[in-house]
Amino acid sequence: MASLMYMFSVDGESDGMVGLPGRVFQQKLPEWTPNVQYYSIKEYPRLGHAQHYNVQGTLALPVFEPSGRSCVGVLELIMTSPKISYASEVDKVCKALEAVSLKSSDILDHTSMQIKICNEGRQTALTEILEILTVVCETHKLPLAQTKVPCMHRNVLAYGGGLKKSCTSFDGSCMEQVCMSTTDAAFYIVDAPMWHFREACVEHHLQKGQGVAGRAFLPRNACFCRDITQFCKTDYPLVHYARMFKLTSCFAICLQSTHTGNDDYILEFFLPPSITDSYEQQTLLGSLLAIIKNHFQSLKVASRIILEEEGLVEMVQASTNKGLDSRLECIRIPCSAETPPGPALPNEEEMVQLDSSKPQLMVDFDPANDGTNAVNEGGENNISCPENNDNREQPQQDGSFFPASSSLSGNVGSTKQDIYNSNRDRRMKIKGHDEEFLG
Repeated sequence: MASLMYMFSVDGESDGMVGLPGRVFQQKLPEWTPNVQYYSIKEYPRLGHAQHYNVQGTLALPVFEPSGRSCVGVLELIMTSPKISYASEVDKVCKALEAVSLKSSDILDHTSMQIKICNEGRQTALTEILEILTVVCETHKLPLAQTKVPCMHRNVLAYGGGLKKSCTSFDGSCMEQVCMSTTDAAFYIVDAPMWHFREACVEHHLQKGQGVAGRAFLPRNACFCRDITQFCKTDYPLVHYARMFKLTSCFAICLQSTHTGNDDYILEFFLPPSITDSYEQQTLLGSLLAIIKNHFQSLKVASRIILEEEGLVEMVQASTNKGLDSRLECIRIPCSAETPPGPALPNEEEMVQLDSSKPQLMVDFDPANDGTNAVNEGGENNISCPENNDNREQPQQDGSFFPASSSLSGNVGSTKQDIYNSNRDRRMKIKGHDEEFLG
C-alpha cells in the first residue's frame, strides 16, 4: 500500500525527496542497494515502511519504450534479505521486458569487465603494485587492498539518440565521465567476507571525486577518511556495502609507473575497523607510506610529490551540511616500517603532532571543475605540517617485509612473479572456503 500511494515529480521539481524510483526515472539509470535500511529518510522516504515490513535488498530499473528514447516507468524488485549482486536478476528482467517489446539498461557480462593486462609494461607495474598490497596487508592485517584504474571509453548509442562515451560499468553511470574500475590483477584479501565487497566494487564504477579513491584521483595524490560509512550514496556509491561489511577507515594513493607512462593506478587500502584512535590511524598511515616508498621501483606518486620524511595527505570527512569537508595534513614517514605496530598507542615522540595554533588548509575539490581547489569559508590558505626534529638513525632489520608468522614467509627472496602466483593461489583458497557467507 505504501508503494501504491508513493508519488514523485517526473520533472525533478521535488529534488531531494524523490526517493529511489524517482531518481531512477529522472536519471534513466538503475540503482540498487544490499539493504534499503542503510538509506536516510531523505534518500528513501518509505524507510519507515521498509523497516516495518523488513524490506532489505532492492533493485530499481528504468523501463524504456522499444526505441529506448523515453523512460515510461520504473520496475522495482524488493526482497526481505540482503543482496550483494543483482546481475542474474537484471538479466532475467531484461529478457522478460524484451518479450513485451520493452527494454531496460544494457547490462554487460561482468566476466569481460576486468581490466586486461595488454602489455608487458602493465604486467610489470601491476606485479609491483601487488607486492605493495601484499606487504601492507600482511604487515598491518588490513582486511582488503585493491587497485582501481581509469576505464577505457567506448562509443555507444545513448538514450535519445546520438553517440556518447561510456564504459563497461554495470549501471551506465559513467556516461561522458572519467571513471575508475577495480582491476582483477592487483588486489589482496585477508578476510574472506571481503570477496563480496569486491564483487560489489566490480559492479560499481567510481567517478572522479567519489569515495576516497576518487578523491585521490582528482589531484593524483593521497587521500584518507576516518569513516567512509558517513558518506552519502552520491559521494560514495558503495557506502551501503561499506556499512554492511563494517569497513570504516580508508586510504588511497594515486601512482604512475615508468613502464606505462601517464597511466594512473589508484591503490585503495581499507584499515582494520578496530583502529579508531586518530593517533594510531596517523601512525599507521605513516607506516603505509613508508612501505609504499620503500617498494618504489618503477612506481612514483602521480602528482610528482616525492615521499621523503613526510607525506601530504588530504583528510576528508562527511560534512554536517551537504558535501564533504577536507584539509591537507603532513604525515610523518618513519625510517623503517618493517615492524607492525603493537596494540598500545605509539610513543609521544613518534606521533604526528599538529600545532593547533597554526591554521590548517580547508580544501574542497570540485569534480565538476576537474579538481579545482576552493578554500572553505573561514579556512586559511595554509598547510599545517608537524616539525620533524628526530634525526636518530632507525635500526634496520633483515630487509624482509613479510612477517615470519604469515603464510607468505616462504616467499622472502622470491621473485615478483612467484609472489604474484602465490597470492593468486591463496586468494582462490580463501574464496573456496567462503561458500556459506550470506547463504
